[in-house]
Amino acid sequence: MTRANQLLLDLSYKPDYSSANFMKSPCNWEALEWIHRWPNWPMKMIAIYGEPSCGKTHLAHIWQEKSGASYLTMPEALISSPEEILKANQAIILDDAELHTSTNAQSQKDQEEWMFHFYNLIKEEQKDLLICSRQAPNHWGVTLPDLRSRLSTILSVAVNPPDESVLHAVLLKLCAEKGMSLSSEVAEYILRRVERSFESIRNLVNILDHETLVLHRSLTLGLVRDVLSDLAPKHI
Repeated sequence: MTRANQLLLDLSYKPDYSSANFMKSPCNWEALEWIHRWPNWPMKMIAIYGEPSCGKTHLAHIWQEKSGASYLTMPEALISSPEEILKANQAIILDDAELHTSTNAQSQKDQEEWMFHFYNLIKEEQKDLLICSRQAPNHWGVTLPDLRSRLSTILSVAVNPPDESVLHAVLLKLCAEKGMSLSSEVAEYILRRVERSFESIRNLVNILDHETLVLHRSLTLGLVRDVLSDLAPKHI
């Protein structure tokens, strides 16, 4: 077994979506405020949007803790009728919610009609809905006019990508929590090469912590270089 395979087998990454583990920063504070403001939302539907790995799913799980909502992705939701979903749930999370990107075989027209019916039932039955998507719902490229007008009424809050200073602060914090001393040279090396998301930083720190303990090595540039060369980008 190669060292890289050993790392991946020992450290299959399972995100911690607890509220305590959420990284608060200027890029996500507004979305987090809206999560905490529930159930006092001005309307019962809110959309949180932003790039992959920016923390949308983590925010959704924090809301799930508060609301008891059922968590569905759009491909999962499309398998059932809106009536079936709403009958079983008072609050719903719809993640990966862009239309037309689903692996489900439904056509664009079918998806839009499903979403139109789903929206109307949510409003009629006064259920709570949190949408997570890469773009705000009014930018989904919907062709059905009635659905387009309804999506434009949803309060949409952006989660912006973390900037360099935020990622640097998160990296230092996580290393300090693990008892690892991180030099500015090593920090800069990591930030130039790791995917720019909280999740990727956290995953890499966990791997580095494992390596320093197993190999009895300090967190040096050489160790970081070895780890990054062994791991494919998708695992960082």
